Amino acid sequence: MNYENTNYNEVLISGTINNIKKLSKYIAFGLKCNTYSKNNKSNCYISFHIYEDLYNIYKDLFYKDNKIFVKGYLNTYTDKDNKIMCYVKVTDISNIPDDVVNGRKGPYIRYDEDGVMVWNGKRCESNSYKEDDPEYLELLEILKEFE
Repeated sequence: MNYENTNYNEVLISGTINNIKKLSKYIAFGLKCNTYSKNNKSNCYISFHIYEDLYNIYKDLFYKDNKIFVKGYLNTYTDKDNKIMCYVKVTDISNIPDDVVNGRKGPYIRYDEDGVMVWNGKRCESNSYKEDDPEYLELLEILKEFE
């Protein structure tokens, strides 16, 4: 088998959120993770970038000291001082480890502050129709079949 063009840089990691910062195209956040060695237990800190659309789906998970599970890919960039900075670009996030490791079984449902259901990041607003609205009249016609 030829492994010449094969790359493995996927990351699965868990930890608690220690900071969150909104940048131009994405949200940056830090995770405090446990590291283990034969002699002691200590912490490490890792930086993550998540695009705003993915953040909006799971934004109720983003609060300080919340334990989360993250899937992503390693990335780097060079800062203004020519230092190489490393971070993980998030592709999935959850507070349930199985969702990240094996994939979700269904949509992510939460409720906004005003009580409106949010289905995979999209608000499920109810439409209020006026009785003379053509869309309302069409809907009534469709519903007559079920009376």
